[in-house]
Amino acid sequence: MKFRRKNDDPAPAISPLLRSIMLSGALLTVAVIGLNVWTLREDWNETVLKAEDTAVNLSLSQARQADDTFLQTELSLREVQRELERQLATTGAEGKALSQTMHLLQSRLPQLHGLFYYDERGRWIATSMSRIPSDVDNSDREYFDYHRASPRNNLHIGPVIRSRTTHELVIPVTLRVNDAYKGFKGVLLATIKVDYFRRFYSYYELSDGDVLVLMLADSTVLYARPMPDSYIGKNLSVSPLFLKILANSDRGSGQWTAALDGKRRIFGFVRSQRYPLVVAAGYDKHALFNHWLKSRVQDLILSLALLLVILLLGAFVLRQARDTLRYQRELTRLRDELTAANRSLENQAQSDGLTGVANRRHFDHMLTESLLNAELSGLPVSLILFDIDYFKRYNDTYGHVAGDDCLKKVAAVLKHAARRKNELTARYGGEEFAIILSEQPLSAALELAESIIAAVNRLAIPHMTTELPQGHVTLSAGCAMYLATDSQQGKQALIARADEALYRAKRAGRNQVMCEERPAKHA
Repeated sequence: MKFRRKNDDPAPAISPLLRSIMLSGALLTVAVIGLNVWTLREDWNETVLKAEDTAVNLSLSQARQADDTFLQTELSLREVQRELERQLATTGAEGKALSQTMHLLQSRLPQLHGLFYYDERGRWIATSMSRIPSDVDNSDREYFDYHRASPRNNLHIGPVIRSRTTHELVIPVTLRVNDAYKGFKGVLLATIKVDYFRRFYSYYELSDGDVLVLMLADSTVLYARPMPDSYIGKNLSVSPLFLKILANSDRGSGQWTAALDGKRRIFGFVRSQRYPLVVAAGYDKHALFNHWLKSRVQDLILSLALLLVILLLGAFVLRQARDTLRYQRELTRLRDELTAANRSLENQAQSDGLTGVANRRHFDHMLTESLLNAELSGLPVSLILFDIDYFKRYNDTYGHVAGDDCLKKVAAVLKHAARRKNELTARYGGEEFAIILSEQPLSAALELAESIIAAVNRLAIPHMTTELPQGHVTLSAGCAMYLATDSQQGKQALIARADEALYRAKRAGRNQVMCEERPAKHA
């Protein structure tokens, strides 16, 4: 549509109203579309978050089941170990009696494929099975080498192997056997059936592309549903889970491309606190998105219908002359909101986003203004610089979240202490803070600094890596004063003198305040 220029013939009286209708219709259309896009995006994000929570809960459930399974197995092995080491200390290993004990223990645990004892040369001495095969030597197994080399009495869970007697896939769980002199006397072995986990995992309903994976802490797959057995034993060390995520957390969720099969999934994971096991549950993100999209088709249709209705109603309403006045009132309201927003932004520009006190920019401005006022009035301006002692160590020990919380607490103390009209608290940078005291002498700054240091001590924020005997967060402070009659004038000179006093306080042992060295007449 063409609009007449200012110098052309006067436009019809309806023309401004038509332009308002077109503009309002366009804005409304964009707003409705934008709102629907935002709503859909938030709904999808919420779906992903729910999937992550579900994946974590599923992983936690599987981790606890795995812990219970291996704990029951360990208890059985420990019972046999005690009996065997007692025999070795007296009469020697009694294979028949051990086999009976093993058979009884195996009958109690459905996950067990078998219990075995091999002597120091790998010979088969006792088993829960019906017979002991002849000429069987297990000294070549990974777990045998492990226990022969390691004197520790810890439970060892090895990668999946195939049983030499039944040819089933089993998970070896082993303990070292010692004689009375702690010498190596063989290995106790419990084998857990992979089919036990296969049956247990089959109870959970999963969509195509979803996975449940039980792994060793070294990233070796023990079982993965619904993958074929060829995936058992696969090394997943290139997965983001083992490259970086597990280094920071024992439990959590995230999205990454699975090293198992190259598909992108929404994962939840849990590392066992008792055994070197990791359980991960993953939901196929592409399948989840398709399912979510199908469930929102009706909503999309309703949103389009709503948009059409709004446009029709808007066109009808905007034809009315009274809507022009309403539009003007709306513009006025928007102008007021924008003014308030600008005022809010101006306030935010002067404040430190973390601590809420004045930022460095506002500090520089106010210090310059205070010094100019001092030139005119002849009254002093005092400055205090604070520094949190050994704050880098605090951050390294407790983390940046705790460090931020520490900065907030210290800033609150400073802000509460400096509440007079001519006092300004600011974050000078990092863990440093400053207070400007306009029209106040150095003695007032010293008194205020001492009270703040004492208040921070009363907070008793734990700091176990500080070198100070207090064992908690402390402050060091330096004070300086500006007079119009000073030979060393200017903002930078004042800051430098306060900074020098601060570092003298640090060199003197920290957790204290020092003032600049001034002639007696300025004291």
